[in-house]
Amino acid sequence: MDEAIPGSRVRATTKHGTLTVDELAAMQPGMARLMDELSRRYWVLYYAAKAGNWELAGYMERESEKILHTASAARPKYREDIAAFVRDRFGPVARAIEAKDWRAFDVAYHRGIEDSNMYHDKYNKRFIRFRLPDHPPEWFDLVPR
Repeated sequence: MDEAIPGSRVRATTKHGTLTVDELAAMQPGMARLMDELSRRYWVLYYAAKAGNWELAGYMERESEKILHTASAARPKYREDIAAFVRDRFGPVARAIEAKDWRAFDVAYHRGIEDSNMYHDKYNKRFIRFRLPDHPPEWFDLVPR
């Protein structure tokens, strides 16, 4: 039977120095950091699709899923709900992007916002509500290429 070794005793050496597993774990992004990045990508995703830049929309959708997979690993207590959200909300968004179907995309996108709020409620974070800004992000040229 494997005996667990405390993370404070397990060390990794890099070219920058030695760190314990506990120190490495402390550097991992928490949900607040991950959700901030996700909300920015979700914002760009909407306006990219609206502009007909389906390539950028697809990229942002895939990158958003990667963030959620990282969140699932970083916070296992959310793993099942994150998997359901990816399947039930990002799945339809991805299919609408693939089909270049604005109407289906718009419906799927807004359902994602509704479910996001539902999960915040479930985990006693009712004070967190995503609001799609009424303008595209200024730092992206959304014109399709």
